[in-house]
Amino acid sequence: MLRVCLSAQAQPADVELRIDGNPVPPGGAVVVDGRLLIADTFAEEMLGFTREPGDSSGSLKWFGHQWQFRAGQTTGVVDGQTVQMDVAPQLLGGKLYCPAGVLLQPLGAAVERLDDGAYRLRLPRAMVTSVRQGLHEQSVRIVIDLSGPAAFSRRAAPGRFTLRVPLPDTPEGRCTLLSQHSFADALVPTVTESRADGWAEIAINHSSPRPPSVFTLAGPERIVVDFARPAPVSPPQTPAPPTPTPPPSGQTTNGVQWRACNFGTEHGPVTGWLLQVDPGDEAITVGPAAAGATIDTRRTVKSIAAAAGAYAAVNGGYFASTGQPLGMLLINGEWIASPRHQRAVLGFCADRTVQVRNVAFDGWVEFEGLGRLPLEGVNTHQEGADGVVVYTPRWGASLSGNARKTRVVVRNNVVTAVVGPPEAAPIPADGYVVSGLDKRATSLLRVQVGQGVKLLLDTSPKWPGLLHAVGGGPRLLAGGAVAINTYDERFRPDITCSVRPRTAAGVDARGRLLLLVIDSTNRGMTLGGLATVMQKLGAVDALNLDGGGSSSFVVDGTMMNTSSDGFARTVSDAIIIRDARRSAKAR
Repeated sequence: MLRVCLSAQAQPADVELRIDGNPVPPGGAVVVDGRLLIADTFAEEMLGFTREPGDSSGSLKWFGHQWQFRAGQTTGVVDGQTVQMDVAPQLLGGKLYCPAGVLLQPLGAAVERLDDGAYRLRLPRAMVTSVRQGLHEQSVRIVIDLSGPAAFSRRAAPGRFTLRVPLPDTPEGRCTLLSQHSFADALVPTVTESRADGWAEIAINHSSPRPPSVFTLAGPERIVVDFARPAPVSPPQTPAPPTPTPPPSGQTTNGVQWRACNFGTEHGPVTGWLLQVDPGDEAITVGPAAAGATIDTRRTVKSIAAAAGAYAAVNGGYFASTGQPLGMLLINGEWIASPRHQRAVLGFCADRTVQVRNVAFDGWVEFEGLGRLPLEGVNTHQEGADGVVVYTPRWGASLSGNARKTRVVVRNNVVTAVVGPPEAAPIPADGYVVSGLDKRATSLLRVQVGQGVKLLLDTSPKWPGLLHAVGGGPRLLAGGAVAINTYDERFRPDITCSVRPRTAAGVDARGRLLLLVIDSTNRGMTLGGLATVMQKLGAVDALNLDGGGSSSFVVDGTMMNTSSDGFARTVSDAIIIRDARRSAKAR
């Protein structure tokens, strides 16, 4: 039952409106001559109508039904038939208020006035039967199949669009459910479906530059949500081809080669430093290395390379001022940080291949007998409402207390403690902590010590054989073509539009890894220029990594490039290259 309460006054500002006891912004309904009128905007946002407004008229659609109203006229059209209304629609404050009885009757709904002057709306409910994705040239479509027509509300926020569908009062409708749907297209990578308290909530994560369009279809009943793709990025101006400088002596170690290069750009000549690595050479080990045992550690690339016994290194992914990686970081199969926003990731696989992919995080935790919860991330600050995050020893020794969170301590796949909101939670050296925020904090209070736990940490789409990974972005090349899409990867203009020192990684047609650092001399390079340079160097796939003062190119203990900071910046992680032959000679 959907209950709307309001005082019988004609001014929208004076109307108090509630749905299921929860207040909503005023202006959704008015009473005129004892008749309830509902705003077309309220019908759209809270009841699932599609609205096509005019200057003094409006057209509304809902699961195959259609209404046409005009302000001040007591005749309207419903499903192609002219109807006479007791009260004319009113145009107030830019909203068209329509008679509730005429608007709701085709829905099989009813309006009832209670003794206290409130109005009660009885509206249809339905089950969500499936969630599907359809791909189109200009958009990505999410289709929500229903068991019948139902009123539903919508709410838009940056990167997230949510629908709430009232469920029928049946055993199936009362069932609690939480599941996540993962899709291949990066524009709309995940949809989370949860059912509780008689409602189904469909939360759609997306990176569309505009709010989606929503409409309903009948036979069978379904809600359609279309997310527009961003406008294609114009190809960048092509800089002059790179001109390699004569290589210094002693810079080749079989599977590792490096050299300095000069590039001509519209901003003048730029110096670059290039590492070419053959990952198939069994004497070579290449992959990311963390600055320390916990993610709050930062060190220079030179120090990270020295500690790992590496011959060469460049800086890796983005990081916060605290040192926390802002993107995926996987080392020897250990999840240190989860992907962000379907951004580009450089991956190193067990078969010694190097790949560039755009992936999102796909993880869940399952408590024996209680069900499964989707994870928001690994070792990251909890940002989304009602989210669940896993914290490993890489975060630190403990999680501080928080009034909105419940933490579950797990060792050997068994719950060893449930820590309430005010208390700090220890992170076991041989386990992890599951932290729930707000509603999920309440859910985790049901967990008991001794319960079995299953944990899945994965990418979406799946990445078979992935051993190491470092996140960056945006992607520069895909299949040999420039493929910069800053909308999908959600990068700020200071990264996408600036001329700055850059670090890039790519893979050529022979599978060799190319690591390029653009020096800070003469400002640096644009993303478009960087993509074209990587293309001319032979890369087929490539991505941008952290840049600016972070850009560092280290060979044999020496930092070759000039930092824009004037000194070597400390970073969260680096991509290092070890050469067993050089290590043997060193001994």
